[in-house]
Amino acid sequence: MVRNQGVVNSLRQSIYSLNAKQVFAYAIGISSIFFCAGILFEQVLFFLIPFLFIGVGFILWDYRILYVLFLLTIPFSIEIYLPNGLGTDLPSEPIMLAITGIGLLLFISKIKEIDYSYLYNPITILLILHISWIGITAIGAQHTVVSFKYLLAKIWYVVPFFFMPFKLIRSHLESKKAIYLLLFPLMAAVLWVLVRHAGYNFSFRTSNTVVYPIFRNHVSYAAILVMFLPFVYALRQLDIKNKTRKLFLSLCIIILVVGIYFSYTRAAQASIIIAIAAYWMVKWKLTKPAVAIGVIGLFLGVGYLVNDKKYLEYAPDYQSTVSHFNYDNLLAATYKLEDISTMERVHRWVAGGRMLADKPWLGFGPANFYNTYQDYTLNEFKTYVSNNPEKSGIHNYYLMIAVEQGVFGLLIFLSLLIAALVRGESLYHRMKDEKSKIIVMAALICIVVSCAILLINDMLEADKVGPIFFFSLSVLVAYDVIDRRKQLQ
Repeated sequence: MVRNQGVVNSLRQSIYSLNAKQVFAYAIGISSIFFCAGILFEQVLFFLIPFLFIGVGFILWDYRILYVLFLLTIPFSIEIYLPNGLGTDLPSEPIMLAITGIGLLLFISKIKEIDYSYLYNPITILLILHISWIGITAIGAQHTVVSFKYLLAKIWYVVPFFFMPFKLIRSHLESKKAIYLLLFPLMAAVLWVLVRHAGYNFSFRTSNTVVYPIFRNHVSYAAILVMFLPFVYALRQLDIKNKTRKLFLSLCIIILVVGIYFSYTRAAQASIIIAIAAYWMVKWKLTKPAVAIGVIGLFLGVGYLVNDKKYLEYAPDYQSTVSHFNYDNLLAATYKLEDISTMERVHRWVAGGRMLADKPWLGFGPANFYNTYQDYTLNEFKTYVSNNPEKSGIHNYYLMIAVEQGVFGLLIFLSLLIAALVRGESLYHRMKDEKSKIIVMAALICIVVSCAILLINDMLEADKVGPIFFFSLSVLVAYDVIDRRKQLQ
């Protein structure tokens, strides 16, 4: 053990002895060699090796700088599919893996120094329970390997975005820095999309094309914008006395809203109104009644559709349910249940409901929906895209959890959301520091918006979307712990 520590210290001293130009030169040289090898041998894995060296270097030097790099790269990460069929997001996912490894090493090496007040928080407990239940249901999954890959991916999302901020973000000033680090590259990405879209006269037909390859599609693009919008508004409130920053942040808000509008994503556009409603819901202490109404409405709605199989009355006309290339026509078709994307969702929801009835307790296993749902579909709800060439999911995160993890899995996840909203509201009204309250409010609004978006999407594990959600949960826990300590002083 002493010998190993001596080797680590020796490596650390060697790194410290290098100046910035030497480090940069070595990094460029090594990276160029592996990038050339990757092109020559047509192997994507060669592109990942430089990031491994960078990760090791930062572990020996200062892992916080790696986290800064991580935040800066999230908005520009690109989804790439490997030759073996697996997908990854570059460069963010390799960095996420490195940060997860660092986090686990820190936990093991400094277990006696851990502040367990963060772990005893109900939000943290429920999140750990959520991940644990994923592991339990993965054991009995029909496609076990797929489920355990999903579990691992979940872990390397949760560790960097939820647990690591406990160590790195301890005040509203550090929160501001983290938000700014995400803001600058995100605004560059949005401007890039808008400029490209302007070349097509902001047509609805090209709204999916112009966001690629930085964003998977126009839905994930709009989702990240609307989820991040409350944090940009929070920055504006925090820097309201600085005229230059206030003007810059006001411009950022306008650009984000414009980006959301021209994304032509109905859920994201509606979520702006939901975000405003969420602000007043928290302000007026209406979270508990709102949650109760939502839960009651859910049970009544499901009960109505299931009773005497009334959902069959909403089966679409196969010939009239088509794609639309004009946004106004799309809105009208949605209302008439003639939009193909809406009715294909219903097609999969019906299959999901039948799957849940078949395996209600443990479900089919995490990430197993796509591989198993076709046997449960009904021809009455079939559309032109029901063969699912994109291999997409159920488009309802709550139903997806119920189908893949059973009723208990859904109850755990809903409990996590409810605990976050109820405790977050209580925290907001308990806190004395106005600047901290602004950050907490932004996190709460982001979670409410996420809850709304997940009703018709299942992208919580998607790059750029999941980070903001788990970061919001982390903010609530961190500020709750900090505030309770202040009260005890």
